[in-house]
Amino acid sequence: MVTATVIKQVGHSSMTQQQFDALTKLLRLRAGPTLDAVRLHLVDGMPVPDAARAADVDYQLALKAVYRAKRGLALAISAMT
Repeated sequence: MVTATVIKQVGHSSMTQQQFDALTKLLRLRAGPTLDAVRLHLVDGMPVPDAARAADVDYQLALKAVYRAKRGLALAISAMT
């Protein structure tokens, strides 16, 4: 089971562009400004509000997309352990 703690731990580690590309394929995420905001946060370490502004998307939309990506990553990690 994926808990909020696991999702938070996932959120505090950055990933490479290759890892991010694999995550987008695994979760079938579509390219676009929202995905750009997720990448800015997960790969570049940019805070979500800044990533949303840089990608020109609504903060709440970016926040939800980041959460979904982190949850998907946490599920993948928990399935491997």
